[in-house]
Amino acid sequence: MRRFALVMLAAAPLAACGGGGAAPTNTAEASNAGDTVARITAMNEGERNAVLFRAIRDAQRDCQRVERSTAAPAVGGKPAWVATCDDNSHWLVAIGNDGIAAVAPVAPS
Repeated sequence: MRRFALVMLAAAPLAACGGGGAAPTNTAEASNAGDTVARITAMNEGERNAVLFRAIRDAQRDCQRVERSTAAPAVGGKPAWVATCDDNSHWLVAIGNDGIAAVAPVAPS
């Protein structure tokens, strides 16, 4: 479920920019498979925050909004970011090219 949500969320900003055509529904995952990390890395901070928010919420963690995010050292070879939520909680989110996210709390530095 997380994989589908992240892929669809990553595709949402692109779909919103399109003309009048509808975004494909069944091909989004197949067309984005394997390049999830590159797409997230290329996003501006607001878009990336939305993806990280979705990962945090899918992990059933408390967060109403991601205020900021910064790159963190890779975890298990997967790129990672530290997301700071509106309640000042901090979450480490590592995302693989398969779109699956690992979320863990981190102490603020």
